Parts: sequence; structure tokens; C-alpha cells
Amino acid sequence: MKKYRRLDWSDRLRIEALYNTGNSCAMIARHLGFAPSSIYREVKHGLYEHMGAETTKRPWRYSAQIAQEYADYQSTAKGMDIKLGTNHDYAREIAQKVRLGISIDTIVNVKKRNGQWTVSTTTLYRYIDRGYIPGVTSKHLPEKPYRKQRRNSTVKAVRAPKGLPIDRRPEDVAHRKTFGHWEFDSVIGKAKGQKQSILTLTERKTRFEIILRTQAKNSAATVAALHKIIRQFPHGTFQTITVDNGSEFQDCHGMEHDRHGNKRLTVYYAHPYSSWERGTNERNNRIIRRYFPKGKSLAKVTQKQCDAVAASINAMPRKVLDWHTAQELFEQEIANLRNSQQVDL
Repeated sequence: MKKYRRLDWSDRLRIEALYNTGNSCAMIARHLGFAPSSIYREVKHGLYEHMGAETTKRPWRYSAQIAQEYADYQSTAKGMDIKLGTNHDYAREIAQKVRLGISIDTIVNVKKRNGQWTVSTTTLYRYIDRGYIPGVTSKHLPEKPYRKQRRNSTVKAVRAPKGLPIDRRPEDVAHRKTFGHWEFDSVIGKAKGQKQSILTLTERKTRFEIILRTQAKNSAATVAALHKIIRQFPHGTFQTITVDNGSEFQDCHGMEHDRHGNKRLTVYYAHPYSSWERGTNERNNRIIRRYFPKGKSLAKVTQKQCDAVAASINAMPRKVLDWHTAQELFEQEIANLRNSQQVDL
């Protein structure tokens, strides 16, 4: 295969000599090593009416000069220079943050919020695709802008849930108007083996994340972990929890009541195969998978590591939070709870 090259001035002079002596575009293409269509287009750009040749078979002649002037003009319309220019520090900073797992949209909007120079999100995606950011390609991005289409239909459960179905959940929970409503799920490493599960809790309003290390993927371990975490926060932090129909969430009474049998929250069960009903938690689980990839063992993962991952997620500025962090909003809600309880006293 011949290496692709552009027509230059010397090629145009040869075309002028050959074409004006009656040779066809196909013959010129074979002689110069170009595609016939390339020669045909080139000739069109350099034609001029030859005075005094009205009676000849070819009253139009090709001018290398006219064609070159056309090519020079076209080269000025290649678009603006990239905004990145020679800003190598910016490119290196972007590369470093991408490798840390920070999304392009977050990087851009945090810079805008801080009054720092940056290109737009779409422009930065384009620069990465074109290789302008050193050492970073599309495969390094946490995720490309793509979404699965949400299913509107629901699947009827084979057996009735142990607690209330999600259809009975109050509207203010769905609209994220009040604090203290959580989504609960488990994330596994390998499909088989001991200690392969961690529990993830996501608060719907603030998107605050809690990750709990469990000894097993069963209801007893889930209830024990829930007892432990609820005690760490003021009353009202946990009002409702939405779960799926997994075996680890089947002890509805244990999750809803404390060790003395007092009811502390309400559990709602999502429909089968309807993970979008716990979309906030599922979204955070995708981020967690960057740290704990599916198929890799979780047997040696500690609670300290889980806390570090949760802290990293909670410190990320989020578009859905108007570029605040979940940590900031959660701490404000906890402060509001404590203040209201002091007033009641």
C-alpha cells in the first residue's frame, strides 16, 4: 500500500503539463501515483477558460498557480488553534487528576468554581481523544458519557418482600426533600469464598456514602453492621432504608428495630431487577468498583480501607450537588439535627 501524501507544487506543475496536452485524469493519476478521484478534484480547482481555444476539444486549461492559490486558501480554514496552546502545566495537571480517578466534568467545574482557567468538558474530552493530554487516553477515564436506558416496567416478585414495597414509600423520599433516607446494597469481590462482601449505604439527599466491612453476605452480618453504624449518629439520621430482595436483607425486623425491640426506621423493598429504584446507591457503587474491582478478592479488605474509599467519594465535588461535596452537605444536616434536638431539650 502506498503511503498517503498530499499534492504539492511540483505535482501541480506535472498535472498542468500532462492535462493541457490532452491526457485524461485516470492516466495522470497512474503516472503520479494518486487516486483518479484526487486528480479529478484537483483539476476542477485549477481550471480556467483558455482564450482562443474555443474550437479545440479542451477549451478549459489547468493552471498549477490557480490550484495552488486555492489550496493555500483552504489551508487557512482548518479551524482555530486549540485553546490548550502551550499550557503544559494545565495538561499535566489534568493527566494527574484523571489518573487519580477524578472525572473530567468534576475537574472542569471545580476549576470554574475556583476562578481558574480551563476549557469546557466537551473540549477536554476531545483533547484527550486527540492525544493532547500526555499519558491519558479514553481508557483511563472513569467513564465515558453514556447511560443505560431506564426500564419503565417492573417485574413481579416471586415471593412477597419481608417488609413494605417501595410503592408505599412517601413521596418526599422520592423527591429528596428530607434528610435521613438511605439506599442499601452489598458489593462482592469473587462470587465464591469467605469475606467477599461489603455493605454500601448512600443517603439520598446528600449522596453521603458509608461502606461497612462484613464477615459474611447474610442477614445476621447485615443487621450487626447496621446496629454498629446507627449508634454513631444522632437520632433522625436514619429514617428509612431502601434495599433490594437479596438474602442479606431478608431480616426486615432486625434492620428496623434496635436490640431492645424499639423501632428506629422503616425498610422498603425495591422491585426485582429494578436497580434504578436505588439509583443513587448504584451510582456510588460504580465509583467503589474503581477501588474494589469485580472479580478480585475482598478477603483482605479492612474497615480502614473501606473508610478511606468512602472518604474519597464523599470529598468529590458532584455536579448533582452544585459542585459541593457530600461531606459538606452531610455535616450540615447532622449539625441541624443536633441543634434541633438541643432546642427540644
